[in-house]
Amino acid sequence: MTSQILGNELTNLISESKRKNTDLRNAAEKSLQDLKALPSTSEQQLAADLIRRPAFVSPFLLACGTKNSRLAGIGISCLQRLIASHGLPKERLEEVLEAFKESASLGLDVQLKILQALPPLLQGYADELNGELLANALQVCSMLQTVKSAAVSNTAAATLQQLFTAVYEKVAKEDASDPDGPFIDEISTEEGPIAVRGAARDAYKVTDGQKPQYVHFSTLPQASCLEIIEAILTSHSGIFATHDEQEAILRLRILPLTTRCLSEKLNFTVTLRIFRILSVILRKFVSQIPAECEIPLGLLNHMLDGDVVPAWKRNLCMEIFRSLYTDYRLFLELFTHYDSFEGRKSIIKDNFAAFVRLATEKPAKIGLGQQSTAPIGSSGTNGDNTIDQAAVEAGGVAGVIGTGGLGVAEVNVPGISVQLSSLKTPCLDQLDKVEAPAVPETYVYSLVLTCLTSVSDGLAKCVLPMSIHQISKDRRKKKGRTPGVAEIRDTPLSPGIQDRPSETTPRPVLTRSTSYRIRSVPLNPLDLVSDSSHEVVKVAANLINECWPAVLATCSTFLYAALDAEFYHSLVRSIQKFTQVAGVLRLSTPRDAFLTTLGKAAVPPNLTSAVVSTAAAPNGEGKVFTNAKGLLSVDSIISQTSSISEDRKRRQSTSIEADMPNLTTRNLLCLRALINLAIALGPTLETAWSIVLETLQSADIVLAAFSNKAIAGEYRTGSSLGTRNEVDPASASNLNAEIKAVETASSRMFDNTGDYPDDAFLQVLKASFGVFFGKHVSSQPGSPAAEEFQRPIALPPRRVGSISSLPNSVHVHSQEYTLALNKIREISRANHMRLVVHKPAESGWDFLMSELIKIAASITAANSVRGLAADILRERLFATADSTRKQDTATRSTVQRRVLLTLQSELDALMEERHRHMKESDFYVLETILETLKDVLDACGESLIDGWASVFKIISSVFERHEQDILEEPKQNGASHQSNAVRLMSGKLGRIAFVCTQIVYSECRGSLPTSFLSVLSDTLLLFTLQFNDLNMSLTTISIFQDVSEFLQKQVVLSELENLQSSLQADAESPTVVIKESAQVKISAVWLSLLRHLTTIAGDERSEVRYTAVRTILTIFDHYGELLSSSAWSLLISTVLFKLIDSNTEAQRRARTRKDLNDEDIESWDGSSKIILGGVAEIFSGFLQSITRTADFSNLWQTMMAYFEFYLSFHSHSLNASVFKTLTTIMSKAEGAVTLGKPALNRVGTIWASGLPTGSSTDNAEAKQEAFIAYTRALQELCRLTERGMTTDQISTIVDNLEQCVRESDGLSYSGDIDFLTPLQKEVLDIIRLLRTDLPGAPSTVLEMLAAFVSLPFDKDKDDGYKTSLTFVALSKTAMRQLGQFIEQHSENDELYTSDSLASALASLVIPINLKYKWRLEGNKAPPPWQLATSTVLAVLHTTLRKARTTSPATELRNVIAQAVSIAENIAAADISTLTSRSKVQTDVEFDIESFKTLHNLLVPYLGSTSIPSSLRKSYTQILF
Repeated sequence: MTSQILGNELTNLISESKRKNTDLRNAAEKSLQDLKALPSTSEQQLAADLIRRPAFVSPFLLACGTKNSRLAGIGISCLQRLIASHGLPKERLEEVLEAFKESASLGLDVQLKILQALPPLLQGYADELNGELLANALQVCSMLQTVKSAAVSNTAAATLQQLFTAVYEKVAKEDASDPDGPFIDEISTEEGPIAVRGAARDAYKVTDGQKPQYVHFSTLPQASCLEIIEAILTSHSGIFATHDEQEAILRLRILPLTTRCLSEKLNFTVTLRIFRILSVILRKFVSQIPAECEIPLGLLNHMLDGDVVPAWKRNLCMEIFRSLYTDYRLFLELFTHYDSFEGRKSIIKDNFAAFVRLATEKPAKIGLGQQSTAPIGSSGTNGDNTIDQAAVEAGGVAGVIGTGGLGVAEVNVPGISVQLSSLKTPCLDQLDKVEAPAVPETYVYSLVLTCLTSVSDGLAKCVLPMSIHQISKDRRKKKGRTPGVAEIRDTPLSPGIQDRPSETTPRPVLTRSTSYRIRSVPLNPLDLVSDSSHEVVKVAANLINECWPAVLATCSTFLYAALDAEFYHSLVRSIQKFTQVAGVLRLSTPRDAFLTTLGKAAVPPNLTSAVVSTAAAPNGEGKVFTNAKGLLSVDSIISQTSSISEDRKRRQSTSIEADMPNLTTRNLLCLRALINLAIALGPTLETAWSIVLETLQSADIVLAAFSNKAIAGEYRTGSSLGTRNEVDPASASNLNAEIKAVETASSRMFDNTGDYPDDAFLQVLKASFGVFFGKHVSSQPGSPAAEEFQRPIALPPRRVGSISSLPNSVHVHSQEYTLALNKIREISRANHMRLVVHKPAESGWDFLMSELIKIAASITAANSVRGLAADILRERLFATADSTRKQDTATRSTVQRRVLLTLQSELDALMEERHRHMKESDFYVLETILETLKDVLDACGESLIDGWASVFKIISSVFERHEQDILEEPKQNGASHQSNAVRLMSGKLGRIAFVCTQIVYSECRGSLPTSFLSVLSDTLLLFTLQFNDLNMSLTTISIFQDVSEFLQKQVVLSELENLQSSLQADAESPTVVIKESAQVKISAVWLSLLRHLTTIAGDERSEVRYTAVRTILTIFDHYGELLSSSAWSLLISTVLFKLIDSNTEAQRRARTRKDLNDEDIESWDGSSKIILGGVAEIFSGFLQSITRTADFSNLWQTMMAYFEFYLSFHSHSLNASVFKTLTTIMSKAEGAVTLGKPALNRVGTIWASGLPTGSSTDNAEAKQEAFIAYTRALQELCRLTERGMTTDQISTIVDNLEQCVRESDGLSYSGDIDFLTPLQKEVLDIIRLLRTDLPGAPSTVLEMLAAFVSLPFDKDKDDGYKTSLTFVALSKTAMRQLGQFIEQHSENDELYTSDSLASALASLVIPINLKYKWRLEGNKAPPPWQLATSTVLAVLHTTLRKARTTSPATELRNVIAQAVSIAENIAAADISTLTSRSKVQTDVEFDIESFKTLHNLLVPYLGSTSIPSSLRKSYTQILF
């Protein structure tokens, strides 16, 4: 291709030069021939052939010298082709350059072709093109740059720049190819000679800025020269760093030039290039020439102030600083060289100070207001600004706040936005402009924001990676981003925020270790002394320490300016990174300052003030917080968006609404940034947590207020007061998404506290309570803390680092504390396992629990606050206890004890002022304590092994009096009934406590220590004695029985025997001894339980008494066979006698109280009957074991004393029970030996002491029952003591029995005419059992029978008898028994020597005498007079013969006298009273026969000399 082109061009030269230039034609022809002679193989071969033929280029050189544009153009074109193909002979380079010079003045086409040839010439012949040749080439470019044609001039300038660049490329190649090559020349500088190599010499010569001696440049434009300098500095900065001669040029020529130009008023074109050169120098050479750069840097800062320089020049300064801040190494190096260097001017610090002045010089231009807005009219390409503006104009919370109805509506204001405040091409890059371009006034502010962003990014890149613990590559890939860096995701105001992942992955369970999540604490890079970047980090720390006030001031200003979404987001991110860097470096002052700024931006103080003022207003009290759910619980807010209008019109009104400020997405963005910082710096924040938490507290107040306003529809729009707010749905959705994002971040923040070390977590807790509650509340009503809590508490006072700016007089609704407690709940949940595993003092357990207890027990706090604190305690304590079920014993014991002690502490705090009246909230807290205990017991079950003292103390707290009052030793004299004092504080509390007790027994009894088994028994006693719930008492008694069964299986008989010995040896009361023993011995616990049942047996409620007594008796019955004699002795003396004693004392009290009626006394009698019946069953069932006890005699005597006490109450019901008991016991004795003579004698004494006496209220049945029991007891006593009975005893028995019969009453619906009463039958039976072999016994018995015979008739005569009995059947039966008795004892002289026989006959005379006068004959034959007649005849038949020989004369006369009287009554009859005489004849016949019989018996004895004549006379008269 080249061969053909060259051939064509040579042909053209030949054609054009035929007549005008023969030399040119000849040379062209020759070259054409040479060309044709060359083989046409390849371009490379052609170039090699042509380079060996120097004459080949002659026609082209001649063509350039003709000054003919046509010919010169062909020549230049061919030379360019040869240069490009490397076919130009090197020896002709100088001629070629001369040809270019000669042709430089020709036409445009030629000039352009020359410029096209020069770059390849310098590239292809670099080694040959040096010295003069290089100078000639540069001179050609400079000549062409002066051409008027802009195309040529600009191209020449570019080519010249390219050539200069090529010169420096040669230097670089030279240095690279032979770094240690020899120096070939020496150049002179102002600082002395410098040895250089060839290329370096050329570079120095062409760039030396003094008077041209080497290259004779044409007059070049300043702009072109400056561009060349910039290009060289940019492209070959390394040469200036390694070549002293180049550094000298930079320091002595270029930098002074730029410094001078900065101070001069040059045109834009020159100034722009000067700034560009300075920018390159500062970015690339400041470390080489720091001293020389100080002045220009100072000038740059100076030019940022006010009106010192034109706006465009200030923009150039800002763009330079923007470039400097792009590289953190560079601006840290600047800080090192200047700000940290003594004696030099502070550059970075002054620059940030200039930013402060810039930000505040024209507030109107940046739209500075009470809070940030979006610039009006700005619209980003992606629609974010539109959405943001819509959200701002909508008034913040979707469907909640009016478009301008809550404060100053910032509309129609300028601002800073990507669209209106940025340039597509920076000023420094607008080289084509002659005049300064039109730049938005806010452009400089956008540059400031960009600088802040760059600085923050740079500091973050420098510092934050060093704060991260080393992790594996796999973990790093899994996380996907640099851990530890607090980030705000891109486009935070766009709907895409909804795609954020939530922190729902559960953390692994924590275990005890020497280092608790140490990786969660960011490393302090300043401590990494061995790290290679340590010095850089130190510089960064110094920079922050020195410059943070200016940075903070600038950021604070722009936070309230009108910024679009991108700028505002970048600003917040910058603040966030500044804060995080300061935080990881442990620079607390700047960190806290930035946190405070973010907090104020998140919740503006004026907004909080307005909300709180509304809440405290008289007409608004209670409305603001009624629907609050805590931070970002926005269910009620989001629900409002469904009714939002489609109207998207923006307000243009500048009017000011006077209600309240707006809450916008920007506030939420700042809040999220603050929360993210807390997430990243949490373990290192220490006291700075108060800033974060104060902000969250204020946010809660505001969001709660807005939520309620949304529901009430109270907010107004800016354009139409009184109408509901209408918000663009897109902005509403965007805002709701931001709220959700903040909520997620907040939850994550609290969750992350679970990874903190203990000391850091404790700081979080202290800050939480310090911020949310100020001073700690107290249960003491007079304390300052209580007074502080009693009134609505203002936010904490203003302090350094605090976001709170509300006046102390502002009152806040108690819901504020509810929201605060919800946050504390979240924190405690996130740190659950820490609180479980770690030491309470170190983990924060002690602090958390004590503070919550103070709030729950406070007498001044609102009910809702106290209730929530109690609920949090319940949740934590239950969760803690529940988590230990599968732990080892030691851990489980420690944690359980801690949990229950904490619960007890809460109870103690609540009960500290027990004397005060319990309020509703007090009852709720106590209920929560009990519910917590129930939950813990239910969760732990048998795994509960510690904390029992607290368990029972909490349970017993529901009683109004403590168990010491109940468990005292009963007093015998005047003791009040203790059970009356046991009452529950409330039924509901009692039921919960009772359930706890049931759980303890049913699920935890296996792990219950012995000492607390006794406490369980005491607690059950309290539940039984309480008067609020009868069913509870009865149920508790059943539990007593179950507990007894459980204990009895573990009872050791030897322990009972030892306890018996202790009781006998110890002077203390049994209660004290047993209680002490119950701490270590199960047997003593069992005994104590039985004694408690005896206490219950004295309860005033009959159902309770009966059940308790039956339970005791059941227990004795079930386990009596297992007890030894010693054990029986112990149980009888300590349990059974206590039961009886309790009952007798209750009986005594009942009979002395005037408020008790007969039914009450009868009820007590019923209990006594059950007890006595139980005693009978116990003694009768286990008599053998009981009688073997060593102290049986004492036990029996004691029991008899109790029986006498019962008898002293004069109640036939009790009398019957006592004697039944005695009867039952004696019935089981096989003989007198079983009980022993002393015991039987004691019974006999009781029996002989008198007939049982009752009261006026006793009925006949009771009396009859008592008398029957009385007689039956005598039967058993007689059975056992028959051989040892004396005459006196028999006499006493006879007297008592006779009195018993005489005083008995008839029963309802029954008579005793034909049949004996049970009592009469018992008495007659006993008479048969009496010994009659003793002297005087027969006559005594006979006299009693005679008395029974005459009893009906004596009663009829004596009006003193009040009984309804007739005694007829008794009399008839006694007649028969009398006859039998006399017949049985007819040989006994005592009948004849005493008057008993005469008395017996005299008693029989009475019914015979009253033959027809006595009407109560009954239906059973024979009538009394006939039976008496028959009996008399039998008696006389049996006794007369013996009487005549044995009886003294007097006694015989009496017998005969009675016989004569009988004969008289038989013979006589008064029939006048008869109504019917149908049976008279039969009676006459009976009397005749009887008289005959009597006559036959009597006549033989009438003749006796001892019989007086009067008797015979009387008898004779009867006959006649």
